[in-house]
Amino acid sequence: MNLILGLIQSLLVLILAVVFIYKYTGNYTKTTHFVCPICSSRFKLSKLNFAFAFKTGVVNERIVTCPVCGYKGRMPIVND
Repeated sequence: MNLILGLIQSLLVLILAVVFIYKYTGNYTKTTHFVCPICSSRFKLSKLNFAFAFKTGVVNERIVTCPVCGYKGRMPIVND
């Protein structure tokens, strides 16, 4: 009985974490964009790509790939 209760609690926590991440990335992808330092193109990421973009340790900066020139590196998150 304790095993089943523990599995249900773990599943509930996992579902809540996924919902939180989905809402968090949805808010950021609607209100922000990136600017490529090489070609100066402005682009937005999908929710999935934003969720998996690596943080650099600097506030509001991620390692992403520019869809225009293919540059992969640090880019700041810019508010719309």
